[in-house]
Amino acid sequence: MILVTGATSHTGSRLVQRLVGLNYQVRCLVRNPRHAGNLPLEKVEIAQGDIQNEEQVIAALKDVDILVNIAHIKFAPALLPICRKAGVRRALFMSSTRRYTKFPCETSRQVIDSEEAIRRGGLDYTILRPSMIYGGPQDNNITKLVNQIKRHKFFPLFGDGSNLIQPVFVWDLVDALLYCVAHPETAGREYTIAGPEPITYRQIVEIIAGALNRKIIFVPVPLPLCLFMAGIYEKIASKPRVTSEQVRRFGEDKVFDIGEARREIGFSPRSFEEGICLKINGEA
Repeated sequence: MILVTGATSHTGSRLVQRLVGLNYQVRCLVRNPRHAGNLPLEKVEIAQGDIQNEEQVIAALKDVDILVNIAHIKFAPALLPICRKAGVRRALFMSSTRRYTKFPCETSRQVIDSEEAIRRGGLDYTILRPSMIYGGPQDNNITKLVNQIKRHKFFPLFGDGSNLIQPVFVWDLVDALLYCVAHPETAGREYTIAGPEPITYRQIVEIIAGALNRKIIFVPVPLPLCLFMAGIYEKIASKPRVTSEQVRRFGEDKVFDIGEARREIGFSPRSFEEGICLKINGEA
């Protein structure tokens, strides 16, 4: 039996679909069953509970062999002793490449601290760190770009658009998770999961526009101006939509080495061109 936390999420729901398609017994920890409509309910067990409630998690772990945590990595430190108490030794944790940012923030510190707790946690763990995930209507960043390009001819380009990004298609990430579920020898290993090669932000926008058959005109916006405006916005808004930290992170290159994942788990991600066409055509 496999327990999936974060099962109703963008990645989690797709992982569950594949697991049941491969005849695994799957139980999903779901806080609100009304939000489980994207799961194959006739083929999975639903354990209603909150990931932060120890008793509910222990109940969900009954007879479980493997925990797959797709929920935020910040919940991992609390899950570790619960798994030990429930007798679950094998656990997969989805982390994030946010740990590599040159502009540390609360989220990156959570990722780093949680990963260190996992290493010390006494379980047969595997950590997978995806980059920006895209595919399907639930991904936040690429879906926003697609919608903006659909609606507007003029596209604001922060900086010169030369910053590098290496997004990963959601089904490629799911393939990596499935491999680790099926291969216990990946215990103790950590894999960075990203696209096959980095591409510039400008190229990403151009590829999306091409897939949509849309012509766009870039409107350059200098990054220093973006930082200045974000700083003002932070001072006048209680919940600013854009922060200075987000602007700084936007401008940094997000380039990752996926060599270990290629060699050890057969990770073979598709190009952004292929993935975005699948997304736009509703095949993701």
